[in-house]
Amino acid sequence: MKFSKEVQLQLIEYSSILLKWNKTINLVSKNTEFDIWNRHIMDCAQLYDYIDPKKNIWDLGSGAGLPGLILSILGAKNITLVESDIRKCVFLRQCANISTNKITIINERIEKINSFHYDDPDIIVTRALCSISDFLKYSRFFPTANDVFLLKGKNYQKELEEASKNWHFNFYSYISKTNPDSVVLKIKNVTAKH
Repeated sequence: MKFSKEVQLQLIEYSSILLKWNKTINLVSKNTEFDIWNRHIMDCAQLYDYIDPKKNIWDLGSGAGLPGLILSILGAKNITLVESDIRKCVFLRQCANISTNKITIINERIEKINSFHYDDPDIIVTRALCSISDFLKYSRFFPTANDVFLLKGKNYQKELEEASKNWHFNFYSYISKTNPDSVVLKIKNVTAKH
């Protein structure tokens, strides 16, 4: 993926702020700081190929803004970052100024969000939030989301099997561009089995 000079500078600024804040609050694993570009930025940037940047996109359990902030910097017009940790929300507010696109930050637990106050999501994205099965429970709170994208590691098959015990859903998997053991999962048509 190639970035304009402006986007490159914004991503470098984001990386710099992330590394600074990571000294005091746990945003990303310390042992991934040396490879922040590939492990975090490029890993999240690959999602841009699968989304419609004009849609309302919600990043659940945003943490360090991965992937939501990255998608916003790349051009997604309307991103909502949902994060329950107030310290991480302060970090997200500082980083939101890097992007020229609209970013809304919700400091709340996912299951307690009153969506009447916000633009309903068309697309949900997440990375390293929880298991697929647990995530599908959260997705029920957002019936307007037609597409859900999850960045998942090598145990994704086991997680899919576990999730299929309680949920009906369609999924598509795309091999990660940054790690051949990882995937981008697209999930649609989620309904509970019981």
